[in-house]
Amino acid sequence: MTTMILSGKRQVVLPAELCRQVSLAPGARVRVELAPSGDGILVRSDSAGERKPAAVLFDRIARRGKPLTVEDLQGLAVAKKQGKP
Repeated sequence: MTTMILSGKRQVVLPAELCRQVSLAPGARVRVELAPSGDGILVRSDSAGERKPAAVLFDRIARRGKPLTVEDLQGLAVAKKQGKP
């Protein structure tokens, strides 16, 4: 759990990691409502059914190993097409 400070304008900054987990990018619309129990506030994405920005989707890809060149990728595609592993 992260503790945030409410500014004089009643604003809070949501942690970047939390936003990534729920696919909220800068400029995203959110709904804020009182929790059913009445003891908290719920912040929910208001973009149901909207497309997610590519930056949000690509950020979820695990980055492992060195990057491949275009030529390497083309070679892999040709090998797969020819039935080579």
